[in-house]
Amino acid sequence: MSRVFAIASNTFRESIRDKILLSLAVLGFLLIAASKVFVPISIGQQAKVIKDFGVGLIEIFSLLIVVLIGTRILYQEIERKTIYSIISKPVTELDFVLGKFLGLYYLIIVIQLILFSIFILFMKFYLGTIDWFLLNALYFYLFEFLLLDAVAVFLSCFTTPITAGILTLLVFFVGQLSHYLKDLVVVTGVSELSVLVNFLYFALPNFSVFNVKANVVYHLPISVNSYFLAFSYSILYTLILLIISSLLYSLKEYQ
Repeated sequence: MSRVFAIASNTFRESIRDKILLSLAVLGFLLIAASKVFVPISIGQQAKVIKDFGVGLIEIFSLLIVVLIGTRILYQEIERKTIYSIISKPVTELDFVLGKFLGLYYLIIVIQLILFSIFILFMKFYLGTIDWFLLNALYFYLFEFLLLDAVAVFLSCFTTPITAGILTLLVFFVGQLSHYLKDLVVVTGVSELSVLVNFLYFALPNFSVFNVKANVVYHLPISVNSYFLAFSYSILYTLILLIISSLLYSLKEYQ
């Protein structure tokens, strides 16, 4: 495991220095501050609008990190030729893929903690109170982006960064809407779509499992089963993707 953590630590440091991350960080801070603009527009709903905007923004920001940085972390090793020094050492494909995966996830955790801290301070400054119930969203986001991190690493094993980024976005949005697609097939009665929709529903990650934004904004109860499902679903699916990713990466030829 020491080899895995060494790769993860190096990946984290490289990602921190990435200019894309700096640009996204500045944009994220400005957008959180911009949520104050919506307060005069939403008379009587200021708190809910700010909470909804802030929680949603943190999710979008995390998604951009995975798409713009996560889909390049494997490709960069080949592009820079640093893969040769890595494979010359006693490092297995699983060690390498897992290290890259964990390095990106460390980055996501740090960024989300920073953004939530900024958001909480922002609420205290503008609303005069802190809604600690919003931290429930952090729990679900951590497992949501654990899984999306694995999806990005998996796709980057056999596609270019641009293709992997596009596919990662598609998987995320389809995974958010797959249960609605099943309802749509039932309502419209188009049986020809049922096979495709069922495939997407069962094969792609169901990211709606982690969607509790409405609950945390409007203080709706979250069942204990939801916490357990988010944890178990994310861990299991992530492990499967990482194992497959290591197998795919072992088939690569470095010419």
